[in-house]
Amino acid sequence: MTDSQLIRINRTRWALRATFFFMGMMVSATAARLAEIKLNVNASNTAFGTSLMVGNLGGMLGTIVGGRVAHKVGTRRLVQFVIFGVAAAQIANGFMNALWQVPIVSLLAGFTYAFANVGANSQGSMIEAKSGKSLMPSFHGSWSVGALAGSLLAGAIAKVLRPDLHLVINSLFALIGVLVVSKGLLPFASDKEDIKANQEIKHDQPIPPHIKKFLYLISLGSMLALMAEISVGDWSAILLKENLHVGIGVNTLGFSSFLLAQITGRFWAGTLIDKFGIPTVVRTCGVMGGTGYAIGLIISQLTVSHSKAFAVSIMCLSYAVLGLGVAPMPPSYITISGSIPGLPTSRALARMGVLSSLGFFLGRGLISVFAGWIGLPMALLMPAVALIASGLLAKSLNIEKLKI
Repeated sequence: MTDSQLIRINRTRWALRATFFFMGMMVSATAARLAEIKLNVNASNTAFGTSLMVGNLGGMLGTIVGGRVAHKVGTRRLVQFVIFGVAAAQIANGFMNALWQVPIVSLLAGFTYAFANVGANSQGSMIEAKSGKSLMPSFHGSWSVGALAGSLLAGAIAKVLRPDLHLVINSLFALIGVLVVSKGLLPFASDKEDIKANQEIKHDQPIPPHIKKFLYLISLGSMLALMAEISVGDWSAILLKENLHVGIGVNTLGFSSFLLAQITGRFWAGTLIDKFGIPTVVRTCGVMGGTGYAIGLIISQLTVSHSKAFAVSIMCLSYAVLGLGVAPMPPSYITISGSIPGLPTSRALARMGVLSSLGFFLGRGLISVFAGWIGLPMALLMPAVALIASGLLAKSLNIEKLKI
Protein backbone atom coordinates (compact mmCIF):
# COMPACT_ATOMS: atom_id res chain seq x y z
CA MET A 1 0.00 0.00 0.00
CA THR A 2 1.44 3.38 -1.05
CA ASP A 3 1.69 6.36 1.31
CA SER A 4 -1.15 8.15 -0.49
CA GLN A 5 -3.38 5.06 -0.20
CA LEU A 6 -2.55 4.74 3.49
CA ILE A 7 -3.41 8.39 4.12
CA ARG A 8 -6.70 7.99 2.25
CA ILE A 9 -7.64 4.87 4.24
CA ASN A 10 -6.79 6.58 7.54
CA ARG A 11 -9.02 9.53 6.63
CA THR A 12 -11.81 7.14 5.74
CA ARG A 13 -11.41 5.31 9.07
CA TRP A 14 -11.89 8.55 10.98
CA ALA A 15 -14.83 9.54 8.79
CA LEU A 16 -16.57 6.25 9.62
CA ARG A 17 -15.76 6.59 13.32
CA ALA A 18 -17.33 10.06 13.31
CA THR A 19 -20.36 8.71 11.42
CA PHE A 20 -20.86 5.98 14.02
CA PHE A 21 -20.42 8.58 16.80
CA PHE A 22 -23.30 10.72 15.55
CA MET A 23 -25.48 7.67 14.87
CA GLY A 24 -24.99 6.54 18.47
CA MET A 25 -25.69 10.01 19.80
CA MET A 26 -28.89 10.22 17.79
CA VAL A 27 -30.53 7.06 19.15
CA SER A 28 -29.19 7.10 22.73
CA ALA A 29 -31.18 10.17 23.75
CA THR A 30 -34.39 8.25 23.06
CA ALA A 31 -33.18 5.24 25.06
CA ALA A 32 -32.28 7.46 28.01
CA ARG A 33 -35.79 8.96 28.10
CA LEU A 34 -37.83 5.80 27.55
CA ALA A 35 -39.14 5.85 31.12
CA GLU A 36 -40.77 9.25 30.43
CA ILE A 37 -42.01 8.16 27.01
CA LYS A 38 -43.59 5.06 28.62
CA LEU A 39 -45.28 7.32 31.18
CA ASN A 40 -46.56 9.63 28.42
CA VAL A 41 -48.32 6.76 26.63
CA ASN A 42 -49.61 5.28 29.93
CA ALA A 43 -48.54 1.69 29.17
CA SER A 44 -47.64 -1.37 31.22
CA ASN A 45 -44.22 -3.01 30.90
CA THR A 46 -45.65 -5.81 28.75
CA ALA A 47 -47.64 -3.53 26.43
CA PHE A 48 -44.80 -1.04 26.03
CA GLY A 49 -42.14 -3.71 25.45
CA THR A 50 -44.32 -5.56 22.96
CA SER A 51 -44.94 -2.33 21.06
CA LEU A 52 -41.21 -1.61 20.92
CA MET A 53 -40.72 -5.13 19.57
CA VAL A 54 -42.40 -4.11 16.32
CA GLY A 55 -39.23 -2.16 15.59
CA ASN A 56 -37.50 -5.46 14.86
CA LEU A 57 -39.94 -6.15 12.03
CA GLY A 58 -38.94 -2.80 10.60
CA GLY A 59 -35.31 -3.77 11.13
CA MET A 60 -35.75 -6.98 9.14
CA LEU A 61 -37.41 -5.13 6.27
CA GLY A 62 -34.83 -2.34 6.35
CA THR A 63 -31.98 -4.84 6.24
CA ILE A 64 -33.45 -6.66 3.24
CA VAL A 65 -34.09 -3.44 1.31
CA GLY A 66 -30.86 -1.83 2.50
CA GLY A 67 -28.72 -4.62 1.09
CA ARG A 68 -30.34 -4.29 -2.31
CA VAL A 69 -30.15 -0.49 -2.36
CA ALA A 70 -26.49 -0.56 -1.30
CA HIS A 71 -25.80 -2.87 -4.24
CA LYS A 72 -27.31 -0.26 -6.59
CA VAL A 73 -26.25 3.13 -5.22
CA GLY A 74 -23.35 2.40 -2.86
CA THR A 75 -23.09 2.31 0.91
CA ARG A 76 -22.02 5.96 1.35
CA ARG A 77 -25.09 7.31 -0.44
CA LEU A 78 -27.23 4.85 1.46
CA VAL A 79 -26.09 6.25 4.83
CA GLN A 80 -26.49 9.87 3.69
CA PHE A 81 -30.00 9.31 2.39
CA VAL A 82 -31.53 7.22 5.15
CA ILE A 83 -30.17 9.25 8.08
CA PHE A 84 -33.03 11.71 7.49
CA GLY A 85 -35.48 8.91 8.26
CA VAL A 86 -33.55 7.91 11.37
CA ALA A 87 -33.75 11.48 12.68
CA ALA A 88 -37.48 11.72 11.92
CA ALA A 89 -38.17 8.50 13.83
CA GLN A 90 -36.21 9.62 16.90
CA ILE A 91 -38.02 12.98 16.95
CA ALA A 92 -41.39 11.23 16.67
CA ASN A 93 -40.66 9.31 19.89
CA GLY A 94 -40.84 12.53 21.86
CA PHE A 95 -44.32 13.42 20.63
CA MET A 96 -46.10 10.13 21.32
CA ASN A 97 -49.04 10.35 23.72
CA ALA A 98 -50.92 7.09 23.09
CA LEU A 99 -49.88 3.42 23.07
CA TRP A 100 -51.06 2.80 19.48
CA GLN A 101 -48.42 5.25 18.25
CA VAL A 102 -45.50 3.28 19.75
CA PRO A 103 -45.47 0.34 17.28
CA ILE A 104 -45.79 2.71 14.30
CA VAL A 105 -42.85 4.85 15.38
CA SER A 106 -40.86 1.76 16.38
CA LEU A 107 -41.45 0.27 12.93
CA LEU A 108 -40.13 3.43 11.28
CA ALA A 109 -37.16 3.62 13.66
CA GLY A 110 -36.22 -0.02 13.10
CA PHE A 111 -36.56 0.24 9.31
CA THR A 112 -34.45 3.37 8.91
CA TYR A 113 -31.76 2.44 11.41
CA ALA A 114 -31.30 -1.02 9.87
CA PHE A 115 -30.91 0.71 6.50
CA ALA A 116 -28.15 2.92 7.92
CA ASN A 117 -26.50 -0.02 9.68
CA VAL A 118 -26.11 -1.95 6.43
CA GLY A 119 -24.30 1.00 4.89
CA ALA A 120 -22.08 1.84 7.88
CA ASN A 121 -21.13 -1.76 8.69
CA SER A 122 -20.40 -2.55 5.03
CA GLN A 123 -18.10 0.47 4.97
CA GLY A 124 -16.38 -0.85 8.11
CA SER A 125 -15.88 -4.30 6.66
CA MET A 126 -14.36 -2.91 3.45
CA ILE A 127 -12.04 -0.54 5.37
CA GLU A 128 -11.00 -3.45 7.60
CA ALA A 129 -10.14 -5.54 4.54
CA LYS A 130 -8.07 -2.71 3.03
CA SER A 131 -6.22 -2.06 6.31
CA GLY A 132 -5.56 -5.69 7.26
CA LYS A 133 -6.37 -4.96 10.92
CA SER A 134 -9.30 -5.67 13.25
CA LEU A 135 -11.02 -2.28 13.18
CA MET A 136 -14.72 -3.11 13.52
CA PRO A 137 -14.70 -3.06 17.35
CA SER A 138 -13.24 0.48 17.32
CA PHE A 139 -15.88 1.62 14.82
CA HIS A 140 -18.60 0.31 17.12
CA GLY A 141 -16.68 1.82 20.02
CA SER A 142 -17.15 5.22 18.40
CA TRP A 143 -20.90 4.50 18.30
CA SER A 144 -20.74 3.81 22.04
CA VAL A 145 -18.87 7.08 22.66
CA GLY A 146 -21.63 8.94 20.85
CA ALA A 147 -24.28 7.01 22.75
CA LEU A 148 -22.58 7.78 26.07
CA ALA A 149 -22.41 11.48 25.20
CA GLY A 150 -26.09 11.49 24.32
CA SER A 151 -27.00 9.54 27.45
CA LEU A 152 -25.03 11.76 29.84
CA LEU A 153 -26.48 14.87 28.24
CA ALA A 154 -29.98 13.42 28.53
CA GLY A 155 -29.46 12.72 32.22
CA ALA A 156 -28.14 16.23 32.84
CA ILE A 157 -31.01 18.06 31.15
CA ALA A 158 -33.90 15.65 31.84
CA LYS A 159 -35.30 17.84 34.64
CA VAL A 160 -35.19 21.07 32.66
CA LEU A 161 -36.01 20.01 29.08
CA ARG A 162 -39.05 18.06 27.94
CA PRO A 163 -38.41 14.85 25.94
CA ASP A 164 -39.99 16.24 22.75
CA LEU A 165 -37.81 19.37 22.60
CA HIS A 166 -34.73 17.44 23.69
CA LEU A 167 -35.14 14.81 20.95
CA VAL A 168 -35.67 17.48 18.28
CA ILE A 169 -32.45 19.32 19.20
CA ASN A 170 -30.40 16.15 19.65
CA SER A 171 -31.60 14.52 16.40
CA LEU A 172 -31.04 17.60 14.24
CA PHE A 173 -27.54 18.10 15.67
CA ALA A 174 -26.62 14.45 15.00
CA LEU A 175 -28.21 14.59 11.53
CA ILE A 176 -26.03 17.52 10.50
CA GLY A 177 -23.00 15.74 11.96
CA VAL A 178 -23.58 12.58 9.90
CA LEU A 179 -24.12 14.55 6.69
CA VAL A 180 -20.85 16.45 7.18
CA VAL A 181 -18.53 13.60 8.18
CA SER A 182 -19.98 10.90 5.88
CA LYS A 183 -18.57 12.79 2.89
CA GLY A 184 -15.25 11.15 3.76
CA LEU A 185 -16.54 7.56 3.48
CA LEU A 186 -15.50 5.17 0.73
CA PRO A 187 -17.04 6.08 -2.66
CA PHE A 188 -19.29 3.87 -4.79
CA ALA A 189 -16.20 2.66 -6.66
CA SER A 190 -15.10 0.77 -3.52
CA ASP A 191 -18.46 -1.03 -3.36
CA LYS A 192 -17.99 -2.08 -6.99
CA GLU A 193 -14.47 -3.32 -6.21
CA ASP A 194 -15.80 -5.38 -3.29
CA ILE A 195 -18.52 -6.93 -5.46
CA LYS A 196 -16.00 -7.69 -8.22
CA ALA A 197 -13.58 -9.30 -5.75
CA ASN A 198 -16.35 -11.49 -4.30
CA GLN A 199 -18.33 -12.42 -7.38
CA GLU A 200 -18.04 -16.20 -7.11
CA ILE A 201 -21.57 -16.06 -5.67
CA LYS A 202 -23.40 -13.48 -7.76
CA HIS A 203 -26.14 -11.29 -6.30
CA ASP A 204 -28.92 -13.14 -8.12
CA GLN A 205 -27.57 -16.64 -7.36
CA PRO A 206 -28.60 -18.72 -4.32
CA ILE A 207 -26.12 -19.00 -1.46
CA PRO A 208 -24.58 -22.51 -1.25
CA PRO A 209 -25.98 -24.66 1.61
CA HIS A 210 -22.74 -24.87 3.63
CA ILE A 211 -22.28 -21.08 3.52
CA LYS A 212 -25.95 -20.59 4.37
CA LYS A 213 -25.54 -22.87 7.41
CA PHE A 214 -22.51 -20.83 8.50
CA LEU A 215 -24.56 -17.64 8.16
CA TYR A 216 -27.31 -19.18 10.30
CA LEU A 217 -24.83 -19.88 13.09
CA ILE A 218 -23.25 -16.43 13.14
CA SER A 219 -26.70 -14.86 12.83
CA LEU A 220 -27.82 -16.75 15.92
CA GLY A 221 -24.73 -15.59 17.81
CA SER A 222 -25.27 -12.01 16.68
CA MET A 223 -28.94 -12.12 17.66
CA LEU A 224 -28.15 -13.36 21.17
CA ALA A 225 -25.49 -10.69 21.69
CA LEU A 226 -27.82 -7.97 20.40
CA MET A 227 -30.55 -9.17 22.75
CA ALA A 228 -28.23 -8.50 25.67
CA GLU A 229 -27.12 -5.13 24.30
CA ILE A 230 -30.52 -3.74 23.31
CA SER A 231 -32.11 -4.82 26.60
CA VAL A 232 -30.04 -2.13 28.34
CA GLY A 233 -31.39 0.65 26.11
CA ASP A 234 -34.93 -0.69 26.37
CA TRP A 235 -35.16 -1.38 30.09
CA SER A 236 -32.29 0.03 32.19
CA ALA A 237 -33.87 3.46 32.76
CA ILE A 238 -37.22 1.82 33.54
CA LEU A 239 -35.63 -0.73 35.92
CA LEU A 240 -33.79 1.93 37.90
CA LYS A 241 -36.86 4.18 38.14
CA GLU A 242 -39.58 1.62 38.87
CA ASN A 243 -37.72 -1.15 40.73
CA LEU A 244 -34.83 0.68 42.38
CA HIS A 245 -36.90 3.85 42.94
CA VAL A 246 -34.49 6.52 41.67
CA GLY A 247 -35.56 9.79 40.05
CA ILE A 248 -35.61 11.00 36.46
CA GLY A 249 -32.09 11.85 35.34
CA VAL A 250 -30.41 9.54 37.88
CA ASN A 251 -32.14 6.58 36.22
CA THR A 252 -29.86 6.98 33.18
CA LEU A 253 -26.81 5.90 35.24
CA GLY A 254 -27.26 2.23 34.38
CA PHE A 255 -27.21 2.93 30.64
CA SER A 256 -24.24 5.28 31.03
CA SER A 257 -22.29 2.69 33.07
CA PHE A 258 -22.93 0.10 30.39
CA LEU A 259 -21.78 2.43 27.61
CA LEU A 260 -18.63 3.55 29.44
CA ALA A 261 -17.53 -0.06 29.93
CA GLN A 262 -18.52 -0.98 26.39
CA ILE A 263 -16.40 1.87 25.00
CA THR A 264 -13.38 0.66 26.97
CA GLY A 265 -13.90 -2.90 25.79
CA ARG A 266 -14.40 -2.00 22.15
CA PHE A 267 -11.25 0.07 21.84
CA TRP A 268 -9.25 -2.78 23.38
CA ALA A 269 -11.05 -5.58 21.53
CA GLY A 270 -9.25 -5.07 18.22
CA THR A 271 -5.84 -5.60 19.85
CA LEU A 272 -7.07 -8.68 21.71
CA ILE A 273 -8.64 -10.15 18.58
CA ASP A 274 -5.46 -9.63 16.58
CA LYS A 275 -3.54 -11.46 19.32
CA PHE A 276 -5.91 -14.26 20.40
CA GLY A 277 -8.46 -14.51 17.59
CA ILE A 278 -12.20 -13.83 17.49
CA PRO A 279 -13.39 -17.22 18.91
CA THR A 280 -11.31 -16.93 22.11
CA VAL A 281 -12.23 -13.28 22.77
CA VAL A 282 -15.94 -13.81 22.09
CA ARG A 283 -16.16 -16.95 24.24
CA THR A 284 -14.38 -15.38 27.22
CA CYS A 285 -16.30 -12.10 27.13
CA GLY A 286 -19.66 -13.78 26.61
CA VAL A 287 -19.40 -16.16 29.56
CA MET A 288 -17.81 -13.68 31.98
CA GLY A 289 -20.08 -10.78 30.98
CA GLY A 290 -23.33 -12.74 31.19
CA THR A 291 -22.46 -14.40 34.51
CA GLY A 292 -21.28 -11.18 36.15
CA TYR A 293 -24.36 -9.25 35.04
CA ALA A 294 -26.75 -11.93 36.38
CA ILE A 295 -25.04 -12.00 39.78
CA GLY A 296 -25.17 -8.18 40.05
CA LEU A 297 -28.83 -8.04 39.05
CA ILE A 298 -29.79 -10.58 41.72
CA ILE A 299 -27.76 -8.86 44.45
CA SER A 300 -29.27 -5.44 43.65
CA GLN A 301 -32.80 -6.78 43.96
CA LEU A 302 -32.06 -8.54 47.24
CA THR A 303 -30.51 -5.43 48.82
CA VAL A 304 -32.69 -2.57 47.55
CA SER A 305 -34.99 -2.69 50.60
CA HIS A 306 -31.98 -2.31 52.92
CA SER A 307 -29.92 0.26 51.02
CA LYS A 308 -31.09 1.88 47.81
CA ALA A 309 -27.70 3.50 47.20
CA PHE A 310 -25.90 0.16 47.48
CA ALA A 311 -28.40 -1.58 45.21
CA VAL A 312 -28.11 1.13 42.55
CA SER A 313 -24.31 0.99 42.73
CA ILE A 314 -24.31 -2.78 42.30
CA MET A 315 -26.75 -2.52 39.39
CA CYS A 316 -24.58 0.06 37.65
CA LEU A 317 -21.55 -2.18 38.20
CA SER A 318 -23.41 -5.15 36.73
CA TYR A 319 -24.33 -3.08 33.67
CA ALA A 320 -20.63 -2.21 33.33
CA VAL A 321 -19.73 -5.91 33.41
CA LEU A 322 -22.39 -6.56 30.77
CA GLY A 323 -20.92 -3.74 28.67
CA LEU A 324 -17.46 -5.32 28.79
CA GLY A 325 -18.93 -8.68 27.84
CA VAL A 326 -20.96 -7.34 24.94
CA ALA A 327 -18.18 -5.09 23.62
CA PRO A 328 -16.54 -7.44 21.07
CA MET A 329 -19.65 -9.42 20.15
CA PRO A 330 -21.63 -7.61 17.38
CA PRO A 331 -18.54 -6.21 15.62
CA SER A 332 -16.90 -9.66 15.66
CA TYR A 333 -19.93 -11.31 14.09
CA ILE A 334 -20.06 -8.54 11.48
CA THR A 335 -16.36 -9.03 10.70
CA ILE A 336 -16.84 -12.76 10.21
CA SER A 337 -19.92 -12.26 8.03
CA GLY A 338 -18.19 -9.64 5.89
CA SER A 339 -15.18 -11.95 5.41
CA ILE A 340 -17.04 -14.90 3.90
CA PRO A 341 -15.11 -15.75 0.72
CA GLY A 342 -16.98 -15.25 -2.53
CA LEU A 343 -19.94 -13.40 -0.99
CA PRO A 344 -20.20 -9.58 -1.44
CA THR A 345 -20.01 -7.73 1.89
CA SER A 346 -23.37 -5.93 1.67
CA ARG A 347 -25.20 -9.14 0.76
CA ALA A 348 -23.62 -11.13 3.60
CA LEU A 349 -24.38 -8.42 6.17
CA ALA A 350 -27.93 -8.00 4.91
CA ARG A 351 -28.62 -11.74 5.16
CA MET A 352 -27.11 -11.94 8.65
CA GLY A 353 -29.05 -8.85 9.71
CA VAL A 354 -32.37 -10.32 8.60
CA LEU A 355 -31.81 -13.62 10.38
CA SER A 356 -30.57 -12.04 13.61
CA SER A 357 -33.45 -9.53 13.60
CA LEU A 358 -35.98 -12.33 13.20
CA GLY A 359 -34.62 -14.18 16.21
CA PHE A 360 -34.24 -11.00 18.20
CA PHE A 361 -37.85 -10.08 17.45
CA LEU A 362 -38.91 -13.22 19.30
CA GLY A 363 -36.40 -12.68 22.11
CA ARG A 364 -37.43 -9.08 22.68
CA GLY A 365 -41.05 -10.20 22.85
CA LEU A 366 -40.22 -12.83 25.47
CA ILE A 367 -38.64 -10.22 27.75
CA SER A 368 -41.76 -8.07 27.46
CA VAL A 369 -44.11 -10.97 28.18
CA PHE A 370 -42.08 -12.30 31.10
CA ALA A 371 -41.82 -8.77 32.53
CA GLY A 372 -45.59 -8.91 32.97
CA TRP A 373 -45.62 -12.46 34.33
CA ILE A 374 -42.64 -12.68 36.67
CA GLY A 375 -41.55 -9.04 36.98
CA LEU A 376 -38.99 -7.00 35.10
CA PRO A 377 -35.91 -7.95 37.21
CA MET A 378 -36.41 -11.67 36.66
CA ALA A 379 -37.18 -11.15 32.98
CA LEU A 380 -33.90 -9.28 32.59
CA LEU A 381 -31.99 -12.45 33.47
CA MET A 382 -32.73 -13.53 29.90
CA PRO A 383 -30.10 -11.20 28.38
CA ALA A 384 -27.50 -12.78 30.68
CA VAL A 385 -28.38 -16.25 29.39
CA ALA A 386 -28.36 -14.93 25.81
CA LEU A 387 -24.87 -13.42 26.18
CA ILE A 388 -23.45 -16.62 27.66
CA ALA A 389 -24.99 -18.64 24.82
CA SER A 390 -23.55 -16.23 22.26
CA GLY A 391 -20.11 -16.73 23.77
CA LEU A 392 -20.44 -20.51 23.67
CA LEU A 393 -21.24 -20.30 19.94
CA ALA A 394 -17.74 -18.94 19.35
CA LYS A 395 -16.51 -22.36 18.27
CA SER A 396 -18.52 -21.93 15.05
CA LEU A 397 -16.63 -18.77 14.03
CA ASN A 398 -13.61 -20.38 12.35
CA ILE A 399 -13.94 -18.92 8.86
CA GLU A 400 -10.68 -20.50 7.72
CA LYS A 401 -12.49 -23.83 7.37
CA LEU A 402 -15.12 -22.33 5.08
CA LYS A 403 -14.69 -23.05 1.36
CA ILE A 404 -16.37 -21.34 -1.58
